[in-house]
Amino acid sequence: MSVTLREVARRAAVSTATVSRALNGLAVSPDSRSRVMAAVAELGYVANQAARALRAPHTMTIGVVFIELANALGIDLLDALSEAVEAKGYSLLMSTARGDVGRFDVLMRRFLERRVDGLFCVAPKGVGESLALYRNAGIPVMTLFRSADGFAGLPLVQPSLRPSARELALHLKGLGHRRVAVLRRKGQVVALDVVAAALSEAGMDCADIEPVGHDLSGVVAHLAATPDRPTAIVAAHHHARDLLAACANVGLAVPADLSVAAVVEVGEDHRHRRLGLSSLVIDPGRMGHAAGSAMLDWLGGAAPPRRLEVETASFVVRDSVGPAAGGTPAA
Repeated sequence: MSVTLREVARRAAVSTATVSRALNGLAVSPDSRSRVMAAVAELGYVANQAARALRAPHTMTIGVVFIELANALGIDLLDALSEAVEAKGYSLLMSTARGDVGRFDVLMRRFLERRVDGLFCVAPKGVGESLALYRNAGIPVMTLFRSADGFAGLPLVQPSLRPSARELALHLKGLGHRRVAVLRRKGQVVALDVVAAALSEAGMDCADIEPVGHDLSGVVAHLAATPDRPTAIVAAHHHARDLLAACANVGLAVPADLSVAAVVEVGEDHRHRRLGLSSLVIDPGRMGHAAGSAMLDWLGGAAPPRRLEVETASFVVRDSVGPAAGGTPAA
């Protein structure tokens, strides 16, 4: 016969409410928590979540469906989302459609069948057939990164890199840089598109360069031989490291001959710190915490704005960026 919550409370000499709060990670006194956990261990209590869900109006679970979970940014986002909702006693349930639009809708239905209290859709695609069921059930659905197709019109939490990209651009301009190269394949690293736009808006000549392989010595040698060449270059984190090696290979000093700046994920930035790379550091955890807080507010009755932009980056100045070679720093 299974042990009940009431038996745990009697053994721990506390109320059933205190047991519930302790088991859900909510605030109770250290002494009460200790007695509850001791009673749980002695009695072998395991919460019957299925039975609890049938009795309670809320399951204290929130779902998150990724269209694709393919990089560290998604892991950092997931970790922050989990931290935000767990602080209020919710559990986060995650699944990924692995790029399959049809599977995305199947996963949404499965979460609905498990009676989640809310749902995050990360970069959703498709017509969103299940959304009507969520609306009818009164379950809030929030999108992250984009809300295209059938998900348009849902509350959207979106990262913003513009302020930090502008800070990077103005820093380079203040050091006398007038022509800056961006090493990128268009559409692959969105942050570099934002940086390129910020450079242009700051009045600088922004030159696109296509990366070729891992050895960028040829790219750097071509830049060095180009009249009126760029005096600074911005690249994704892996290319920025390769650029430092390439500059050494062709005899260019960083930053005296060429300044190098990187766009980097927060988890990778420790390497850039060691290399002295000036970096635009992207931290998706900021977005995860903001989205988690917005969902908790919504579950508490406060509807979120239609669009919530979260600044998810910061510009860190290090040794790899200096005054433009042959230029005059701005006053």
